[in-house]
Amino acid sequence: MSQFLFDPQTKRPTITMPPNLQEVTLKFARRRSAKVMGSLADREAEPKEGEEVRGILVTHNFHSKIVSPEDLSTYTPLRVGSIASKLHVPFAGSIATLQLFLNEMFAGVTEQEAGEGVDGEPALVFDLNGQVQVTVGSTRGVAVVEWEASPQGDVVADSVVALLMHAQSSAASIRLTSKPCRHPRDPAIEEEQSQKKQRADDTVTTESRLRFLCATLKDQFQNVEALYEGRVGTYEIRTDSGLESGVLDEDGTLHCSVRVEFEDESGMNAMISVECKDEKLAANVKECLQNAAAATAPIKL
Repeated sequence: MSQFLFDPQTKRPTITMPPNLQEVTLKFARRRSAKVMGSLADREAEPKEGEEVRGILVTHNFHSKIVSPEDLSTYTPLRVGSIASKLHVPFAGSIATLQLFLNEMFAGVTEQEAGEGVDGEPALVFDLNGQVQVTVGSTRGVAVVEWEASPQGDVVADSVVALLMHAQSSAASIRLTSKPCRHPRDPAIEEEQSQKKQRADDTVTTESRLRFLCATLKDQFQNVEALYEGRVGTYEIRTDSGLESGVLDEDGTLHCSVRVEFEDESGMNAMISVECKDEKLAANVKECLQNAAAATAPIKL
């Protein structure tokens, strides 16, 4: 059997003679194309090669088209729907504890009142960037979690349910909700203690993260001294890892000064500066703290 191959450049045929009884396979590449329709095609300039087009690919009767989710019902017989999910979770803990846990886990949590709740206290709704809403206080012993079903929304809802369980069973929640026996005191003293407690609650989030960064440094370096002032933490590191570089202090060790400052009480946007004679060690310490701060920061939905 003879096979003729044509070179598109020279247009000259090439003759090959395969051995007898050998299978000869010819591949024909089928060109596949899809039409961009609707608002995706409504643009002033033509798309460039390699430009990304985001839409839904629909294939029907060997014809493909790409449309936006809003135009799906116009150009195809398909419809876009959503599933609203609502879950009633038993919750007998403190709303303040739940608020603390939500702010530590997620960024951008907002709250608003939802009418009068049990015992005359207003019911609160915690909104997680419009994806998940948590209502507490409207029904005794129950927290309502609402969200629209989606891969990301389902994951966030599962984590919220875990936080609800944790907020009423963990040691931290028991410590925060416990109330010792109280006797009448001077109102001025009570107000002063309330202000001190409020300032302590504002810094508990950042201070816990600053202490975590200190523990991270102590895992790498044995001699670490820490000082905390509000949202700022300073760490003094002494190590002998600079023996090879030869940039040691007079006492034969390498000194490294670290300063970490959080932008707000939520623990977001840590500003880290490292001063050290060994530039390589300073870069490694800064990268380590940046990764640790990013891992403990609230999740941005």
